[in-house]
Amino acid sequence: MTHQEFLDTLEQHVEEQLKEVIAVFQNLPEDRLLQPAANGGWSMAECFMHLNSYAAFYLPRITHALATADSISLNEPFKHGFLGKYFIDMMDAEQSTKKYKAMKKHRPDHAVPAYAAVSDFIAHLETLQALVRNARGKALNKSVKTSISPLLSIKVGDALQFVLTHNRRHLLQARKNLESQITR
Repeated sequence: MTHQEFLDTLEQHVEEQLKEVIAVFQNLPEDRLLQPAANGGWSMAECFMHLNSYAAFYLPRITHALATADSISLNEPFKHGFLGKYFIDMMDAEQSTKKYKAMKKHRPDHAVPAYAAVSDFIAHLETLQALVRNARGKALNKSVKTSISPLLSIKVGDALQFVLTHNRRHLLQARKNLESQITR
């Protein structure tokens, strides 16, 4: 896959996520956003708070990596790093149904109002969309520290895809919560 194809795919995923959040979650009543999942899991608002925590960690690091990245032809092949691909696959809800316990620093902050959690997430998606667009013509191999440990780094291209894959995982979780509310 070329850099162009890779970034086109990422841009499409960001747009899909933006459309979904705006169409499905943005105008839900606050009590529905705050309702815990039937299985005792996170509410929809908590899913967004969790995703906002990851965005607050990764987006500044991705921004910095892209700002210092070398120029490259969009026809150059894009290759995932080993660790980045591992993390992406681990978060992909279609490849891994395993549940992971969120690190303490990424657990939802219950002081954040539900509407703020959704609107902050939309703002993060818009920032991510701009980053993907700004990545065109940039080498995507700059290192980005992971939230797991400052000793672990992944390529900036992998970090972009990881954030989107992680978003998708928790958007599915929020969607299941919403669907279960309808059937209760």
